[in-house]
Amino acid sequence: MRPFSDTQHHRVEEGLMLRSDVHRLFDSGLLAIDSDLVVQVAPSLAGHRLYSALAGVSLQIPHDAPIDRAVIADHHAATVATW
Repeated sequence: MRPFSDTQHHRVEEGLMLRSDVHRLFDSGLLAIDSDLVVQVAPSLAGHRLYSALAGVSLQIPHDAPIDRAVIADHHAATVATW
C-alpha cells in the first residue's frame, strides 16, 4: 500500500494481488479498499459498467492472511479524500 520509495521495504502485509487494470485504478486513486476489505470506486467511474460493478465487492482474502488493516485504512482515507 505504501510506495517502496517512501518506506524502502517490501512488506507482504501491505500487498494485494490485483488484476493489472484494477491495479492501475488503485494506484491512480480511482479505487480504494476499506478496512473491512470492501472495494470502493471513485464517483468519476460511476458510468463505467465494468468498474462501477466492483463497488461494494468484498475481497476474497483468506481469514488468516497477514494483512495490515491499519495501512489499508490509511490508504483508503487518503484516497477517498481526493474524490
